[in-house]
Amino acid sequence: MTVGTAEKNGFSAARLGRIAPFMQRYVDEGKLPGIATLVARNGEIVHLNTVGQADIASGKPLGTDAIYRIYSMTKPIVVAAALTLFEEGRFALDDPVTSYIPEIGEMQVWAGMEGDQPVLVPQDRPMTIRHLMSHTSGMTYGFFSESNWAETQWAQSGALAIDHPLADMPAVFKGLPLLFQPGERWHYSVSIDVIGLLIEIISGQTLDAFLRERLFEPLGMKDTAFWTTPEKSGRLATLYGVGADGALAEIPSPGGPYDVPRAFLSGGGGLTSTIMDYWRFGQMLANGGVLDGVRVLGSRTVRLMRSNHLPPHIRNYGDPPHAGHDFGLGVRIMRSPAEAGELGSPGNYGWSGLATTDSWIDPVTGVVGVFMTQYIAPPMTGYPVHQQFRTLTYGALQD
Repeated sequence: MTVGTAEKNGFSAARLGRIAPFMQRYVDEGKLPGIATLVARNGEIVHLNTVGQADIASGKPLGTDAIYRIYSMTKPIVVAAALTLFEEGRFALDDPVTSYIPEIGEMQVWAGMEGDQPVLVPQDRPMTIRHLMSHTSGMTYGFFSESNWAETQWAQSGALAIDHPLADMPAVFKGLPLLFQPGERWHYSVSIDVIGLLIEIISGQTLDAFLRERLFEPLGMKDTAFWTTPEKSGRLATLYGVGADGALAEIPSPGGPYDVPRAFLSGGGGLTSTIMDYWRFGQMLANGGVLDGVRVLGSRTVRLMRSNHLPPHIRNYGDPPHAGHDFGLGVRIMRSPAEAGELGSPGNYGWSGLATTDSWIDPVTGVVGVFMTQYIAPPMTGYPVHQQFRTLTYGALQD
């Protein structure tokens, strides 16, 4: 990007120039394979850069057209798509989920163990669509604790099996426990996959067709889908983890291969996308629901999405809690930069993905940031690269 574009939009071009060499160090030290970074303001890209490789073995450079497994960065997209139905009056946030998926009402709440037997009690309040979108439903993923009886039931359930369509999920759910009463706590879970199923039930369309119609085609997100087509598969960046020797090593994709069709359309983590496509989605939100003259959401709907939806007794989302943060509909929200210990504005919102991808939107300054790589860290490890990218970005902002 030109110096003039950066300066015109309130950035120091020289300070934005710190981002690329900083990311290059991650590559040079063998910590990350390749990194793409994008910063935009007022709808104009002021920084776009790639370092490293899309595939280390072949030495293929990472290009700006690389396709990534965005995993949980799928969630804000699916929530935004569901909110187009909300705008049409097709559902209300506090509708009981059982109005659409009766089997959810059969799920009991795990209340601990008596000896080797689980204690299960009925739900004392109905699970709502708001609970699903804000991760307060009581559901889980099944990989947070091997010693937790309820987590083990989810892990063994096949609830997210890639060879089953979304329509098969209710039969699995009715035999699974909730970890807590709906609304009691925040806990990351398959809730947005249930939102994907609700989209199919309410719209009568498959999730992939609905996303294409409501978001991808209107926004020009031409490379975003649940898997890459044969002509695009060569652009899918290789996925890495840590090998036995501690070095980066290619690993199979959790959730199945992303270059062939699969039955399960995961609203919680199934999409592939590019840095430019994801910027277009983020820029639509930053613009209040419109991009290039095409409106996909109303401005107040976007505000609702980025408003706190946690009840007063949940101060910060997460376990351990993310200090200074609230949670909206499918997105984290920075309540207080001082509490969070990060640069940014009150109200910054966005989400990240399993393979170390991240994006945020700043409603105060109009800044949109996107970070892409393809690296899955071992449990309880990882690099603070997302926060560092935001720090470098805000350190370059001059107004």
